[in-house]
Amino acid sequence: MTKKRVLIIFQSLSHLGPATAIRNLIDNMSGEYDFHVLTLNHDFSSGGRLFAEEFHSEIAGSAVFEYVPRGLRSLGVLLRRLRSNFDVVDIHCAFDPLLSIPALVLCWLGVASGSRVFHTPHGIFMDVIMSAGSLKKRLFCWLTDVLGLYRRVVHLAGSPGEENDIRRNHRRAQNVHMVSQFVESAVSHRVVRRKPTGTLNIAFVGRVTLQKNLAFAIEALRRVSVPSTFDIFGELGADPYARRCVEMVEAGVGRCKVTFRGNVPKQDLFGQLSRYDILLHPTLGENFGHSIVEALTVGLPVLISDKSPWTDVAEQNAGWSLPLSQPSAFSEKLEAIYEMGDGWSAMSDGAIRYSHATFDGKQTAERYREAYG
Repeated sequence: MTKKRVLIIFQSLSHLGPATAIRNLIDNMSGEYDFHVLTLNHDFSSGGRLFAEEFHSEIAGSAVFEYVPRGLRSLGVLLRRLRSNFDVVDIHCAFDPLLSIPALVLCWLGVASGSRVFHTPHGIFMDVIMSAGSLKKRLFCWLTDVLGLYRRVVHLAGSPGEENDIRRNHRRAQNVHMVSQFVESAVSHRVVRRKPTGTLNIAFVGRVTLQKNLAFAIEALRRVSVPSTFDIFGELGADPYARRCVEMVEAGVGRCKVTFRGNVPKQDLFGQLSRYDILLHPTLGENFGHSIVEALTVGLPVLISDKSPWTDVAEQNAGWSLPLSQPSAFSEKLEAIYEMGDGWSAMSDGAIRYSHATFDGKQTAERYREAYG
């Protein structure tokens, strides 16, 4: 049977959360679809080139990755790809003015008329994202309603919360299909271990940005009265928020030893996460939250805010989901982890059970088949 062809349009594969979702999608569905990823040849954070040549392409399995420079030349490539009779066009992160908005406009004008057109938001309609540059973003949403820019487009939501975010930010009725996201397997990294009473080793995974709320985590640790370690995995940029977090650490974090570990390759990170006692992730908003999900898959309990989809972790004895309005509660839970022995092992088992029950790759694949056709 001839496989259907899918064109994915996304601004930068160095943007870790969406890039992880795209690569997991390709890894899980490439047996049924041929993927062509059109993306910019620049780093999401620094803006520097990813490859020395302006135009770069490579093949990985049945997927083609095409990297193009910013500017008019990329629009020319975009136009040619949209005219190439792909069965599916999946545009990611609609606020991107360099590829995604031009792609939406071209599809609205009738280019790619033979393709099914989708938009994968990756959380762009969450309050924490909408609040940054809110006037421009709300104006864009208003224009999409007035012009009917999404009239041929189906939004692919990663969670029920994201579906609600899409609908409440548009006055015109939107076509939304809930697909969830694929989760990278971490079976080989699960380590059955006992946690001795009197230890508290904490991990944080994510770019140091306002959304990930690292400053809140540092403040919570200052109130913890027991000795602990806090390792931060993720990119540390040079923006004011990152500098503020570094300054907070340099000023001292109580009895906690804090270390910035930087970016770690995913497979190495899986192996390291299994050595911690808790993942601390007081996020301001997640449409999926790969770092939370991946921690659960290796049996690492999580202490997270109630701004992610996984607010039921406590019910499954996989961790806690707490409101950010109660910062002292985070400190109290961390101290409770310090005292845990056998109770921690039960929570680790609960995290694995929760991941098995919640992140079903077969179900996600079926949802994509229903959407892509």
